Amino acid sequence: MTTGILLLGLFLAWMVLAVLTFRPPDTPKISRLVFFLLWLGTSFLLGYFFLIKVFGFNPNPYKVEIARRLTSDKTIYLGDLVPGLYDLDYISRVDTDGEDETIKQEWLAFYQYDVTTSSEGAKKGPYGGAIYDYDNCRPPAILSYELVPISYDYLGQDAVSPQVENIISYADPVSGGKDRPELIMNGSTRGVVTDLNVFRKTGVALDCFQVQQWRIVHPGETFPNPLRYENIGSFRGNYRVSRDGATVTVVDRSPFERSQIAIQRQYRPENGSYFRPGTQTLLNPVEYSLIFGPGQPDQVPQVYYPEKAVLAFYLNLTKDETQLKTAEGYLSEGAKQAYDIQTDPFGLSTDPNSVAKARDKLARVLVWEIRYQPDIAAEQLHQDRQVTVIVTGVDKDGNIDYAHPCQVTWKVVGRPNPQALPYGCEWALDLYRSSCQ
Repeated sequence: MTTGILLLGLFLAWMVLAVLTFRPPDTPKISRLVFFLLWLGTSFLLGYFFLIKVFGFNPNPYKVEIARRLTSDKTIYLGDLVPGLYDLDYISRVDTDGEDETIKQEWLAFYQYDVTTSSEGAKKGPYGGAIYDYDNCRPPAILSYELVPISYDYLGQDAVSPQVENIISYADPVSGGKDRPELIMNGSTRGVVTDLNVFRKTGVALDCFQVQQWRIVHPGETFPNPLRYENIGSFRGNYRVSRDGATVTVVDRSPFERSQIAIQRQYRPENGSYFRPGTQTLLNPVEYSLIFGPGQPDQVPQVYYPEKAVLAFYLNLTKDETQLKTAEGYLSEGAKQAYDIQTDPFGLSTDPNSVAKARDKLARVLVWEIRYQPDIAAEQLHQDRQVTVIVTGVDKDGNIDYAHPCQVTWKVVGRPNPQALPYGCEWALDLYRSSCQ
């Protein structure tokens, strides 16, 4: 969209300048010369962006060649040093550590390995990453830091994009209480973020005298840099991974789930990390629930599968009046008469000690499990079906009622609607029984 607007703007500017330059009479004037030069510049920009954005022309190899000729090949190009670094687009300048330095930005380089080259010459392979920085010794040395996920796996399958934010307040005891920012690496597969790794620089740099003394004692050996970028969180979801501040949400879909229902887990850090202390194991998720992977269907009663109607009902059982009205629309006429949408517990716990006692304290519902035996023939005939869910409540402060999960079984019925596709009927929740009541 942005590229199209840019090209359209350049084309309109090119047309206006062409009219101003070549309109009669052709009397030479300074203004006409200025318009002509502007027209030439716009023509160059329009052609340049058209080649890059429309035809996919890659100018980077030519940029490198021009830079080498202009500098007599005296510049250091990371592409010569890092195997699998194929393009200037693989190199970014980012302030990854928040240090007070003369040159604040580090070199962040991505590379590919286990590469497969297509017939068109495109490189396909997972991405790794490394940071290049310098010290203040004489002469300065270029330091490298590999960005290694805890499982020593790739950062992204098809692409990687970095973000630097201070999302976790953490005074690093190793570095004298510094609260350095986090480097978040978003790895994409087919355009969707499926891998997310969080790194933070930790440790204290030795002074140059200490470094020199070590090298005298260990000639020819690589200096063991005490600084590193520690992986403090590593997430992967086969559906998607997203982040809101320090909260990371991982969505996974079962390979045999017919209803596009996905498992959603949310994680938050403790003591500066998403891992349990001294381990490579993620902390337990702060919230776990079932959701619609692509989003809730527009016409829930007309869905093919009755389990979708039950999930949609509980996801709309909130304090919001609009959502409650939506949930009420998923009930049969008999259920609307039997159950008050404003007050009925709908199978949730009514225990006085419940943090989300149905319904006065209830803010929303988590669906932990759905049990249903598919029967395609019965579904197509919209015969009565039974769907069992395990649900629990959440109060307005986000407290989850872990102590009172409830197993609720619904009878789901088909009601006639000639306009409904594909079978002229809709699913409706009719009657429930609960282990909590």
